[in-house]
Amino acid sequence: MANILPFETQKKIWGMYRARFLIAASLVSLTLSALAGLALVPSYLALQLAAPPAAEAVAHSAGNVPDDIATVTRTQALITALTPIISATTTPSESILVALGLRPQGVTVTHITYTAKPSLITLGGAASRTTINAYRDALAHDVHFTNVSIPVDALIGNSESFTVSLKGNF
Repeated sequence: MANILPFETQKKIWGMYRARFLIAASLVSLTLSALAGLALVPSYLALQLAAPPAAEAVAHSAGNVPDDIATVTRTQALITALTPIISATTTPSESILVALGLRPQGVTVTHITYTAKPSLITLGGAASRTTINAYRDALAHDVHFTNVSIPVDALIGNSESFTVSLKGNF
């Protein structure tokens, strides 16, 4: 089947289709951008309501007692919340690096899990029975870890996969 319209008319019709498509795409883009802007309005309003206006902050005197007490109380609460993190002797990432550094040749660690309470690091991977045992011995003799446990199944050599549970003060 052949198109019986002349070439110039076909060009004009395709131009109309192209213009309709561009207008529709523009309207969809404008609608989506308006919806995205509306989605951001609550966050903007929450930030504006939470922060005091700049002119009002300058107008406050330096000796305003209720504001100073509130600031001191807030600072003390932050210090109380952050003290365990600041005073920790080792961080979990340092303990994980130590555990990975003690790994003998042939041990592959595929996943690492850390839980804060109780302080527990779990390493999992694949290795032979002798390398798993050597890894356990190396971890047990390190001062970073108070308890090193490996399931018996990994130690008797039934499978190449293993998990190591490390407890300590991190």
